[in-house]
Amino acid sequence: IGSIVYYSKALKLKPDNINAYFNRAICFDKLGLYKKSLADYKKVISLQPTADAYLNRGQVYEHAGKYEQAISDYTQAITLNPSYGLYIYLNRANSYFLTGKYDEAIADFNSLIAMYPKYSKVYYKLGVVYDEMQEYEKAIFAYNRAILIDSTYSDAYYNRGYDYDELNKPALALNDFSKAIKFAPDEIDSYFNRALIYEDMEQYENAIADYSKVIKLDKYAADAYFNRGLAKKQLGRHAESCNDIEIAVQLGDNEAKKYFKENCLR
Repeated sequence: IGSIVYYSKALKLKPDNINAYFNRAICFDKLGLYKKSLADYKKVISLQPTADAYLNRGQVYEHAGKYEQAISDYTQAITLNPSYGLYIYLNRANSYFLTGKYDEAIADFNSLIAMYPKYSKVYYKLGVVYDEMQEYEKAIFAYNRAILIDSTYSDAYYNRGYDYDELNKPALALNDFSKAIKFAPDEIDSYFNRALIYEDMEQYENAIADYSKVIKLDKYAADAYFNRGLAKKQLGRHAESCNDIEIAVQLGDNEAKKYFKENCLR
């Protein structure tokens, strides 16, 4: 806030001070005051339409959820400075993705791969786009490349595990969820999804252990209590099963409520 006051005073002394508008816009953006930030960048661009000004305004539009305007500004920045590198293409690709323009996002990611073939995040992001398109084989190929570059990339293992599960390859999915857990041991979704596979494989003790880990990480995880209760039921542990399912009911799980009424109130 002190910086904003400083730049505002500078603008009173010199109303066409481009640097003051530019820097104040950055401050407004950091504070989430996007309208004010955009107004300052508009003034900057009217005085000096540089690539940096369009890039920064594009980022503000993206922060404000105005992805079409962000795409337009990122494109203009690239036009003014074709040597712009990694992050502007990442930002534009992300905005394309969030507006459902998957082909355009893929094109930007492929351009990035050509420029930065050893950057694992680009392959990961490409995989996410293919996942959204339900093109799981292509997504797996992208995650393979990300993991080849960074063998500890937990998110890539997790997403690839999800894709293997979608393609009915439970052993491969199980292995990837285990790798995701190894490199990010506090990620709830990895335990939960691995537990689901264990249940499908009738490995109920393993499933119970993973649901218990989810509950340890999030004591309000109603679905984990419910599923753990169902797994215990498969092992004949009826009282423990109903106890877990009752907790799920108390946490607001409607499916658990129906099950509890039909199977535990007897």
